[in-house]
Amino acid sequence: MGRSAQPEPPTPEADRLVRAVLAGDISAFAGLIRLYESDIWRIAVSLLRDWSESESLVQQAFMDAYKNLDKYQLGTDFGAWVRTVARNRLRKVIRTMTRDEQRLAAYREVLAERLRVEEPVHDDSDVYLAALRGCRAELPEEEAIILRLRYEKGMTFEAIAARRDMTPAAVQRAISRIRFRLRSCIEGQLNPT
Repeated sequence: MGRSAQPEPPTPEADRLVRAVLAGDISAFAGLIRLYESDIWRIAVSLLRDWSESESLVQQAFMDAYKNLDKYQLGTDFGAWVRTVARNRLRKVIRTMTRDEQRLAAYREVLAERLRVEEPVHDDSDVYLAALRGCRAELPEEEAIILRLRYEKGMTFEAIAARRDMTPAAVQRAISRIRFRLRSCIEGQLNPT
């Protein structure tokens, strides 16, 4: 029997890009982001309710990956490694959220005691989600499509730009404007004057 060939690494393109980044080609990291951004988005949105928190987590996860790229072992599975980096970042976010939620709960208890309120404070996340759904329903069709492609499909600005005949910068600006309008709409619905 002949010797079997050396198996190819599970992520040869990722390994090529990692080598380039480690050799000083910082722009090659954008290729790694393109390859794995949708994986990291799925991790973020599976546990976080807020789009901006998810987007922030994705950015932070890739920053963590960049800072620790020298710890990745070439020839292994880069996808598994970067997903672990993202999960570690998510755990930090969740721990922070948990502390904030604990502080909020303590504040609510003190407030309830001061006001001598006997009924429990209700979780307002359903109200927020209802407001979000209502505001999304008011978006023009083109904006709704762009939002869906970015946050539900996890597409990059470049991929959306190619699909919608726009530049990536125009897509990024459009999403920023849409998010701002959604935030204003939600605040208006939650705090009517």
